[in-house]
Amino acid sequence: MINQTANVTTALVEAYGIATEKRNDFLTPEHLLAGFLKDSDFWEALSGCGRAEELEEKLYGYINGLDTVPEDQELAIEFSSQLHELFERAAQTAVSAASQTMQTHHVIYSIFHLEESYARFYLESCLTCTIPDFLNSLLAFAENEEAGAPQSWGRYFREMDDMGTFVGKKEEISQMYRILCRHRKANVLIVGSHGVGKTAIASEMARLLTDERAWDRHDEASWEEGLDGEVEVPKKLQGMRMLQLDTSLLLGGAQYRGDLEMRMKDILEGIAADGNVIIYIDELRSLGGNSRNDDGSKDILSLLIPYLKSGKIRCVVSATHEDIKKVENFSPGALGLFFRVELNEPDAEETLEIIKNNTLRQLRESHGVKYSIEACRFAIEKSMRHMPDRCLPEKAIDLLDQAGAYCAAGRCTDVDNTIVMLALKDICKEDISTSASNNELFTLEKNLKERIYGQDQAISKITEAILMSKAGLLDSDKTIGNFLFVGPTGVGKTELSKVLAQQMHVPLHRFDMSEYSEKHSVAKLIGSPAGYVGYDDGGILTDTVRKNPYCVLLLDEIEKAHEDIYNLLLQVMDYAVISDNKGRKVDFRNVILIMTSNAGARYAHKASVGFERKINAGEAMAKEVKKVFAPEFINRLSSVVVFNDMDEKMASLILDDKIKKLEGRLGSRNVKLEITPEAYQKLLKEGFSPEYGAREIERVLNARLTPLLMKELLFGRKAGFTATVIPTEDGFKLQCHPEQ
Repeated sequence: MINQTANVTTALVEAYGIATEKRNDFLTPEHLLAGFLKDSDFWEALSGCGRAEELEEKLYGYINGLDTVPEDQELAIEFSSQLHELFERAAQTAVSAASQTMQTHHVIYSIFHLEESYARFYLESCLTCTIPDFLNSLLAFAENEEAGAPQSWGRYFREMDDMGTFVGKKEEISQMYRILCRHRKANVLIVGSHGVGKTAIASEMARLLTDERAWDRHDEASWEEGLDGEVEVPKKLQGMRMLQLDTSLLLGGAQYRGDLEMRMKDILEGIAADGNVIIYIDELRSLGGNSRNDDGSKDILSLLIPYLKSGKIRCVVSATHEDIKKVENFSPGALGLFFRVELNEPDAEETLEIIKNNTLRQLRESHGVKYSIEACRFAIEKSMRHMPDRCLPEKAIDLLDQAGAYCAAGRCTDVDNTIVMLALKDICKEDISTSASNNELFTLEKNLKERIYGQDQAISKITEAILMSKAGLLDSDKTIGNFLFVGPTGVGKTELSKVLAQQMHVPLHRFDMSEYSEKHSVAKLIGSPAGYVGYDDGGILTDTVRKNPYCVLLLDEIEKAHEDIYNLLLQVMDYAVISDNKGRKVDFRNVILIMTSNAGARYAHKASVGFERKINAGEAMAKEVKKVFAPEFINRLSSVVVFNDMDEKMASLILDDKIKKLEGRLGSRNVKLEITPEAYQKLLKEGFSPEYGAREIERVLNARLTPLLMKELLFGRKAGFTATVIPTEDGFKLQCHPEQ
């Protein structure tokens, strides 16, 4: 086994980058030779012995003609058989020359020995001298290349990015400095969700380490915080550098077993010898450590652990809770050398300070538009409401960035609330007109009563609860409302849910709970447990609410569900949050939860027993509902909404509505429908049924009138006539005459 110089590694990384950009599935000698052309020494040597520009043109012409992997497929680049052959010959050549490392001229020499290779053919055709003369010109750079190899560990690192003015988290920074001052286990694991600022706090730590103003703020001040409230760097860490490890560059070109280990050894021994460097690694998952494959898969974490134990190096790693769980499952104890620092999501006010002191200036310069503080507050509020699966401050910054792009593309100069809402629509992939205006809320009850007949008391209850929530008078950590609709079939329970969703401008998600009558059916809603089929698919209910956090959730015929689902709903009604099978929290605070029930329908007839009717069927069913559902379930409901029985007046209003809809459909065919008073009364008499509700009226229209109109439209006048409905002894008939 032999190491390769930094020049060869760089060429291989460049070749890998070219293959990635072109989406080639194999890395070939042509890619490698194109990578060498990016080396100034190689370009100079080739220019003196041939035509470098011509070679570059020919190589890219060949590479552009290679097969590519489609964008929707995962790219997994492998070494071609010719490239394997090339490196094997180059290694043998280096050993034969008693060289400690594989250098550029060893690799180029091996290219000239490849059979049926375009790399060899193009290189030879572009030389104006002999091959030995060209190799001798490369040898002129060999001494410098060999001398640079021992110090090559620095090329795998890069300076920390400047994140601008940093706001808050001073206590966490001081805690991390204390950990880095330890004699043993001086390693920090920054734990937090995506977007809370893990990389930003590491950049601020790196800046303070080299900022002399943060070294000695005051002799009498605590070393944790100076008198001016700023974090003070401990004397032990002053002047140290924090460098970020580029794991993609580290893995690039490490194709043989042992290559990665040798690189890590050079890096860690170099850092230990330097003694002035703190390693920063962005994202724990980039280190591996979550695979038990024995196929030589790259696991940087296991290579890092022995050096962490020695205490000669200090390391800071950022991670999410999911990454930690994966690593601990496959490598128990691997993170025992790290002290964890939890980084919580900032609140709205802290996010606003971050945006005002840092992000706002960058966005203004980038988009050339103006941002008001009011628009920033509005963006933070909307991101918290409609992007619950992401964290502040990232989601608010993303929304403002999208708003700036939207404004710049539309050639306007100011980002206001309207632009923020348009940007939110782009991000959420749906129309976010979810907030009904105050005028719409004011007329909500009136609009519902115009669409739902005879249920004024039920409508008043539900609108009152919704308006109280909108006014902020209810607990903000609960759903907008939890309602149980009780009443006979066909009186408008489901219809009211549909109309409510329309009036609130939100989607309606309906679940038929008769499909969840078995014990195992709970897994359908929140997802299957780990190890079971469907674990990766997620839960139907949790995924629906995560994608549409502001909606009307209708659980139809809830009494038919398994009792375990009631326990699940207790969490939703009490805390407005539920965890899916992967432990992810789903926010229900913007959900209107409606459950309908026909429980006790068989007892509804008791309402009319006796000499006079004292209670209606819905009230009788409501009493039975309290026997069906547990007290803790009933106690968490915002309201049990009892729907009235069907009466003749309600039936008449529903019949008018159904006839109006039928006339609307006929109007498109230029057909006018007229119903005589006698026919209307007969339809009402046949359709009025307290037992079956409004559905009986619709059935009567479909069975009595629709077939007559169908025959006339298909086989009679077809269009442009007036149809008068007249009752007969056994039904109805149509008298049709041309439209005047």
